[in-house]
Amino acid sequence: MRWFIIGALIIAGGCSNRTDAPVLPRALNIGDNQTVFVGTTRKLDETGVYGIGRSRDLQLLELEISIPPKRTLGSISDGFDKPNPTKDFVIAAQNRFAKPRDFQTALRQSYDAQREVTVFVHGYNYSFSDSSFRLAQLAHDLELPSTMVSYSWPSRGHVLGYEYDSDSALFARDGLQELLQTVKASGASSIVLVAHSMGGNLAMETLRQMEIKEPGWSAENLSSVVLISPDINVDVFLSQARAFKKLPEPFIVFKSRADKALKFSARLRWEEARLGSVEDISEFAHLPIEFVDVTAFTDAGGGNHFTAGSSPALIALLKSAGRLDRQFLSGETGSAGLLPGRKRVLRNATQIIVSPGSDR
Repeated sequence: MRWFIIGALIIAGGCSNRTDAPVLPRALNIGDNQTVFVGTTRKLDETGVYGIGRSRDLQLLELEISIPPKRTLGSISDGFDKPNPTKDFVIAAQNRFAKPRDFQTALRQSYDAQREVTVFVHGYNYSFSDSSFRLAQLAHDLELPSTMVSYSWPSRGHVLGYEYDSDSALFARDGLQELLQTVKASGASSIVLVAHSMGGNLAMETLRQMEIKEPGWSAENLSSVVLISPDINVDVFLSQARAFKKLPEPFIVFKSRADKALKFSARLRWEEARLGSVEDISEFAHLPIEFVDVTAFTDAGGGNHFTAGSSPALIALLKSAGRLDRQFLSGETGSAGLLPGRKRVLRNATQIIVSPGSDR
C-alpha cells in the first residue's frame, strides 16, 4: 500500500487534483474567453455540481472558460475553490441544454466553414472543470480553429482514485459513443478525437464497440485520432485495433520514455512499458500509426505525462512551424513528418523522435 501511495503521488504530477470550480461571470471581462462544449456522464451532486457519481444519462452543456492574461505557455492554474480570474482558469458562464437538439443547434452556430470539431477525452484524476480547462488551454495555446467538445467522464479526481477511475472509464464507453454520434448528427464534417492517458483506453474501447456494431464507422466519421500518453497495455491495444475495419488516418500516438505516470503504471502491472512509453515500434509495423516521441521535452508539471500539450518548448516548436499544430489535429496524414527529428519508417508505422531544433 505504501508503494501504491507513492506511485499515485508520482502520477499526480502529470494530472491535476482539484474541487469543482464555481461559475464567476465577472471573469468574462478579464481574460481571453474560450467556448468549450461538454458532454458528461457525471451525476449532479447535492450542491448542484457535477461530481464523481456515475450517470447513465449524458448531460450536455456549453461553458465559457476565462483564461488568465498572464501565464506560462502550457500551464493551468485553477485556484482550487477560490479562483482569481487574473491568475487562474475560471468557468465564467455555464449553459445546460435540455435536449440534444438544442446542443446540436449551438454546435452548428459555432462552426466555421470547415465544420471541424475536436472531441477531447481526459485521463485519470480529473474533476469536471479540469477537462474543460485543459481543452481550453490546448485550443488557446495552439490556436486551434475547430469547435471544442470535452467528454467529462466520472473520474474521482483524487490521487488515490486510480481503480475507481479504471472502472469509470469502462462505464463511460456508452456515453462517449452517444456524444460522438450526437456531434456527427449536428453536421460536423470533420471530427478529431483526442484522448489523454486513461482516456486513451476509454476512447479505444468505445471505438471498438462501435466498430463491432458498425464496421468502418471510425474511418468514415473520424478525420483523425490522437492519443496523448495513452495508458494502455500494448497487447490490449493491438486487440482493440484488430476490431477496426480500418484505422482512422492519421492515427497519432504521442509517447515519452520519461513519462513518470506511465512508468509507475507499467511497474504496477509488472510490464516493461505502456503504449505511451514504448521504445520499439516493431509490434505496430502492420498498422498505419504515426508515433511521435517527445522524450526530449519536459512538460509544465515535470511529470512528462502531458508533454504534447503542456511543454512550452514543444508548443513553441509547433507554433513556429506555421500550421503544423493545426495539421496534427485536423486530419492531415503525414504531418508528424514535418517535425524536426529522426524519422523511422517500419512498413505502415512511422516514428518521429522529436528533438528541439534538430534535423531529420
